[in-house]
Amino acid sequence: MIRKGLLTDKEAVLTIYEDAKAFIKSYNSPQWQDGYPNIDTFNADIENDRLYVYEYNDRVVACASFYDYEKDYEKIYEGKWLTDNNNYIAVHTIAVLKEYRGLGISKEFFNYIFENYNVNSIRIDTHELNIPMIKMLTKNGFEYCGVIYLNDNKEHKRLVFEKINFCI
Repeated sequence: MIRKGLLTDKEAVLTIYEDAKAFIKSYNSPQWQDGYPNIDTFNADIENDRLYVYEYNDRVVACASFYDYEKDYEKIYEGKWLTDNNNYIAVHTIAVLKEYRGLGISKEFFNYIFENYNVNSIRIDTHELNIPMIKMLTKNGFEYCGVIYLNDNKEHKRLVFEKINFCI
């Protein structure tokens, strides 16, 4: 079950963040190795009403943040977005606890967006070394669109993907 995140989900979400950081580190990606995501991420997502959690048997086992706009997505290099408008949801800090990976939970988050938001697409970014994420996105119908730089910093290159909502 997917629902809005609550303050009471803090410990579960922080555990998910730490588990994901360890997983990403295990294949030598520098993504999420600088402290992010953390308690500040959690608090900002709660405050801005953009945190969602996935419950399985009354346990929070996954989380994701949905943004209706992402400044870093305005400039795309080495490609272009599939859609030309700003009617999208950007997914950030999507993570699933180790023992629940591979069960299709990320796909359920994506389906939830299309079922509950009247948007043309979902956009997401990841580090080029985050091969498990790239494989998951491709498996779930996302198409590679190009490159962005977080905060216009060339050292923070991210690959971007988009999935079109064909049900609108």
